[in-house]
Amino acid sequence: MSNQCTHKKGRVYAGETADERLEKQRQQFLKAGLKLFGSKGYQSTSVRALCREAGLTDRYFYKNFKDKEALLSAVYSRAFEHIEARILDAVAPKLAERDHRGLIQAGLDAFFQGIEDPQITKVCWQEILGVSPSIDQLYTQKTLAFAELLLSYAAMMEPTIDLLKEERQAVGMALVGSVNQSALHWYLSNYQLPRATLVDVNARILFAALSEYSAD
Repeated sequence: MSNQCTHKKGRVYAGETADERLEKQRQQFLKAGLKLFGSKGYQSTSVRALCREAGLTDRYFYKNFKDKEALLSAVYSRAFEHIEARILDAVAPKLAERDHRGLIQAGLDAFFQGIEDPQITKVCWQEILGVSPSIDQLYTQKTLAFAELLLSYAAMMEPTIDLLKEERQAVGMALVGSVNQSALHWYLSNYQLPRATLVDVNARILFAALSEYSAD
């Protein structure tokens, strides 16, 4: 029995199992990927540079990731999920208070807070584009999920919102496109506008657009 347990968990070194060491290596590469993809860019970053930044050898890189594209996918997914988590945390109190307009404001504020890190914005809005069909598919899936999240909150704000089934995705993507373009421009302009201004402008646009679909 003990031999089986040792085989499954791996040998323990310095108080860490093989799985724990592997996860620690993965986190080091994710951190290195965000830093280098978010500064030098994906195409300009080599596996050797990633290993140097992570303080690990290429042997450990390929134990954790199939290739550089797989690391980009993981870095992008984690960054996007980090932004989504910030939004969910910010809107939770507004849901309890049934403050629907405050919900949109809080969600947008959390979103723009999340992209104040230029490395995250560069990865999520520049480096992810045009890498490969599979990465493009990942980007589309995440954007569609973000659109659906936005529409679910919009429905709480405007209970009478009336969207035909075939319209729903198109409306969601149009709204997300507006927010995404604001995010990219903010990054490219070196964050010149105050965050509060971006939140207010995008909230007004969302409110106006959604009012067009109200059944009232």
